Amino acid sequence: MRGEEMAIARWATGILLGLLLWLGLGHYASAQSEARLESRLNRVESELSRLRTQFRQVESQLAIPDRPAPDPPAIAPSLGEPSLDEQFDNLATLAIELKQRVRQLETRVTQLESAAAQP
Repeated sequence: MRGEEMAIARWATGILLGLLLWLGLGHYASAQSEARLESRLNRVESELSRLRTQFRQVESQLAIPDRPAPDPPAIAPSLGEPSLDEQFDNLATLAIELKQRVRQLETRVTQLESAAAQP
């Protein structure tokens, strides 16, 4: 009977070690995935900050009535360069798209975090 108890104890120890190893590797993969998401999120936040700065610059130029018009671009408008209104609209569209991407990333992070929290 003593031999059977030792065999059971060895099996239990083996299963426990295997389970701990499996959970550790799963956590490691999850941590790598979270690190990649964090890196991507930081890049998106950086881009958003840059766009906000550009938006404020354009906004400040438009808010000063006595300020002379900015120098014309080096390329003539007839060559396909969008007008200031079109550029502003494009910038607004990009800001909206960026906000949607950030929301999607936040949703994905939440899903990954909840999946990682489940045993």
